[in-house]
Amino acid sequence: MTQAETQVDPESIPASIFRAYDIRGIADQQLTTQSVKRIGQAIGSEALDQDIATLLVGYDGRLSSPSLSIALIEGIRSSGCNVVSIGLVPTPLLYFATFTTDYTSGVMLTASHNPANYNGLKIVFNQTSLADNQIQTIQTRIENDQLRAGSGGFTELEVDRSYIDDVCSRIQLSRPLKIVIDCGNAVPGKIAPTLLQELGCNVHPIFCEIDGSFPNHHPDPTVPENLTVLASTVLEKNADIGIALDGDGDRVGIVTNRGNFVDADRLLMVLVQSILPNYSGRTVVFDVKCSSKLVTLVEQFGGSPVMHRSGHSFMKQKMQETNAILGGEFAAHIFIKDNWFGFDDGLYVAARLLKIISESATSSDEIFNQYVTGFSTPEIKVEVREERKFSLMDRLLELANFPAAKLITLDGLRVEYPDGWGLVRASNTSPALLLRFEADSEGKMIEIQTQFRSLILSADKNLEIGF
Repeated sequence: MTQAETQVDPESIPASIFRAYDIRGIADQQLTTQSVKRIGQAIGSEALDQDIATLLVGYDGRLSSPSLSIALIEGIRSSGCNVVSIGLVPTPLLYFATFTTDYTSGVMLTASHNPANYNGLKIVFNQTSLADNQIQTIQTRIENDQLRAGSGGFTELEVDRSYIDDVCSRIQLSRPLKIVIDCGNAVPGKIAPTLLQELGCNVHPIFCEIDGSFPNHHPDPTVPENLTVLASTVLEKNADIGIALDGDGDRVGIVTNRGNFVDADRLLMVLVQSILPNYSGRTVVFDVKCSSKLVTLVEQFGGSPVMHRSGHSFMKQKMQETNAILGGEFAAHIFIKDNWFGFDDGLYVAARLLKIISESATSSDEIFNQYVTGFSTPEIKVEVREERKFSLMDRLLELANFPAAKLITLDGLRVEYPDGWGLVRASNTSPALLLRFEADSEGKMIEIQTQFRSLILSADKNLEIGF
């Protein structure tokens, strides 16, 4: 391939696809084979400048992923950087490979839980996910034509079996469990049922056939409406638990034996109680969307709670910085360093939760119901144009007036009272403001929501606010 063949007008690659911790856009429009090839060349160039000679490449089950992965590989190789392809895999297997093979860096072609027409790239250099200005460096290279030219090598590597064997060597269940697994027709369906069977579970799979059009439901396990079939199947099969994975397998959703949805706050609380007693004084990192009750529990078990920005890359970097043993986001990216590598991995988290359930004489519903987070909302979306959401968030910060509360502005605006809190922040992955509320009483929650509604309408009276 010649340099001329990879030329793409930098202005034809929209700046909006270079997000806070990944690259993401609409396939065949914002991410074409030519633009992905160009982005691949920029990633390869940046890798070589950091003395990284080889990149692992994996891709998810989206309809656009096979062709875009070819373009990505061609682009990386055109910089002179070598490629080791691990093929169709969930994202955690790419992370796993950076810790267990000779190659510590890679690129995953995935748009995670975004709609079927999206795709994107998650980048790891030296076992660390790129974030913020590091992603912008890739964009700057393209804009300034700072691209290397060469002819990198190509080999293939299979990591599926080594991943399954590694997890099974670390986790043994105390008793067999009956489980239902819902992979949302996404790439985890290639791995998850086999892994859970080899852990000793009686597995009933639903929607585990890979179909990038996602015909049954959106592959986002944090939205209860997406798990209605999983919940009904758990009840029908009298299963111990239902497990759902997102579009690339780095997030997990749980339905109890009674068909009740479990949010990530309570998943984290169960893991805190299981893990933290063995690591007195160690840090637990959580994002700005998580419950204040999580802070109390971490302190109760002798840990040090650290709030941080939302985003899987930011979380992993903060965990490395603070030597954290556990981390998690309300979006259900959960990071376990105890007997694992510390990256977000929905399959491994599911296995750890199964181990906890297998060791308990009580049901999964009783285990998760130990933890009460008061009155709370799920994540609320207020749609805002992509190019406007950050400037609107800046305006909200200017107008914020909560004299009786503590203001936390490390990621948007979190307003904390002794008996409740509210949050508004700009989404990193969609054209929206995201909000969440929690309080000890319903009245307090309504009061905080009213304050936030007034704040948002003072910045833009035309926004449609769904709370």
